[in-house]
Amino acid sequence: MGKAIVTLGADPEFEVIVRGRVVSASDILGENIELPEGEIGVDGAGWPLELRPCAAETARELIHNVGRLLLAVPREVGGLPSTIGEKYAIGGHLHIGFGGGPAPDYEDVARAIDRALGDIFYSLSPETRLKAGYGGRGDWRSQRWGVEYRTPPAAIWSHPQAALIFVGATKWVVRELVGGRNPLKSPTLPKIRGAAKSAAAFVRQHGSRLHWGAWQALAGEAEIPQGDGPAPIIRFDDGDKDPEFLGDIEAMCARLGIRSVRIIPLRRSRGDFASNVPGYGTLAEGFSAFTPGGTLCLSWRFRNDAEFRRQELPKLEAALAALLEPPPSDDDGGRLIKEAVPLKLGASAEGEAESTPMKASVACRSDAGDIYTMCVRCDAELRNDAAYFTDGGEGPYCGECYYELYERCTRCNREVYISDVCEASNGHAYCEPCYYRLYAICAHCGDEIWRSSAFVMDGDTYCVPCSRTLGLSGAPEQALGNPGPIVEV
Repeated sequence: MGKAIVTLGADPEFEVIVRGRVVSASDILGENIELPEGEIGVDGAGWPLELRPCAAETARELIHNVGRLLLAVPREVGGLPSTIGEKYAIGGHLHIGFGGGPAPDYEDVARAIDRALGDIFYSLSPETRLKAGYGGRGDWRSQRWGVEYRTPPAAIWSHPQAALIFVGATKWVVRELVGGRNPLKSPTLPKIRGAAKSAAAFVRQHGSRLHWGAWQALAGEAEIPQGDGPAPIIRFDDGDKDPEFLGDIEAMCARLGIRSVRIIPLRRSRGDFASNVPGYGTLAEGFSAFTPGGTLCLSWRFRNDAEFRRQELPKLEAALAALLEPPPSDDDGGRLIKEAVPLKLGASAEGEAESTPMKASVACRSDAGDIYTMCVRCDAELRNDAAYFTDGGEGPYCGECYYELYERCTRCNREVYISDVCEASNGHAYCEPCYYRLYAICAHCGDEIWRSSAFVMDGDTYCVPCSRTLGLSGAPEQALGNPGPIVEV
């Protein structure tokens, strides 16, 4: 059996802007919307809009699918998408699938992606995500098809060229693993990271706003099938209707580009002109107003009197057409960039490095016997013999950047990512296993204490003063003893 084929997918989340305000997607989208490039729906949390593009084998194809769905949002949903994350903790989840051969260990895949690119993705996280504790470093989960990597925020989809680089860099890491190579030790990694860092800097420069004009230039406006496409799906709840009713509604939906709609029949007592469509007839009380992707409420006479329906159908269609029109271009509250602003990296960066590796924005010097390189984090030029590399082979770093990202455990000398460091009250830094072999936290006062002097009662640890205050001094002391030799965990 050959090597596994790497496939790419995503389910990015977006905030929805209606009349300049962030609204809950579930308030304006009832049913999922199926399009040739994938599906538009609501995230399980109920607030963000979620795109579910068809999976692809190349980054470029996936970005195209996302773009077509993204550009369809105004017409299909009735709002504008935003990647800022000002109200909701929206994510830009990447999916890595495997087929046609043995897949690598999923945890190895997630760890490799995170070690190679996680800090770049995490640097784009908005305050809403940081406060929610969602999408942190190494956030991933196993799926039936592969790995869902959840660290990237929605901002990675703000510009199609940036997304192409981010997705392509992720695929490069996975492809190295599938090929039996360690991407963290590859000489190509600094170039991959350099392009990703430049793309991230571009995203931050524009405040993580969605580049609508750039997506239009790449994917083109989504086309609405007119007659030649599949027939609209009409779901009709139980109720009276004449034989021609569904055919008339199907033809109207085809003209409007509505792919599916659920119809709720109103009782005769509500009147001939009752509906839930603003701009047509009398709004029926107790029903939400119709929005793209929502339900359509129609009166008994509209459903059962064909002659009446022929007179009223053009009025209903005109009202629906007005609701389906995209919001005004200035209705985004400054969250979209309408111009097709190009992403400039200084050198070509195609995003997938399938035949040629991506170039970083700053090249290494070769005019001095290749004795110089550059820091992958700040692009500072440094001598090879002054470069820092992580234990996993990531780098090169200048000394300042390395010690901003990593520390060494005082006890076992293991390299620890800065966010995972446990700092003791004496100022020493430890990895988590060593810290909790040496120290405990008093369950009563919260102070840090040496484990060797702690009292243990019912699984909780107490400092000596608190054990006396609580009357535990008479209880058998269960000192945890010397932490013992260093054990690799």
